[in-house]
Amino acid sequence: MIIRAAIRSDLGAILRLLRDLGDATHAQSGTVRMSSAAVRAWTRIESDPDRSVLVAESRGQIIGTLDLIVVANLTHDAQPWAIIENVVVDAGCRRRGIGRALIEDALDRAARAGCYKIELLSHEDQHDAHGFYKAMGFAYSAEGFRRYL
Repeated sequence: MIIRAAIRSDLGAILRLLRDLGDATHAQSGTVRMSSAAVRAWTRIESDPDRSVLVAESRGQIIGTLDLIVVANLTHDAQPWAIIENVVVDAGCRRRGIGRALIEDALDRAARAGCYKIELLSHEDQHDAHGFYKAMGFAYSAEGFRRYL
């Protein structure tokens, strides 16, 4: 297995994985709908030097993904911080160290970018994920709020 930055040809596989997050961009037949909105979003993502979509690849198959965003900052001596989003490992490949490898790669990239912290949010119902994140050294440190627009 390798962890690498995603490329445009990975988009379909990434969208397939994101189905597990309840993303509504997929057809009910289980096939991935490559919408023009997704392609436009990917174009923006791949041109952003502060954003990395990582993939875990094994035997030519994308089996995990993670989105890392480095955020410019005015506090902490202008050191950036990072956020991890959209962590997904293929259901048939879980508990094999793939999520750990993705997180470790993201932590390394954030450290190399000079980030002083890295954050992630996980839905309150994802108890297994919470245990995993704690095992990776993340601490529960804030109460989160959202407002959907």
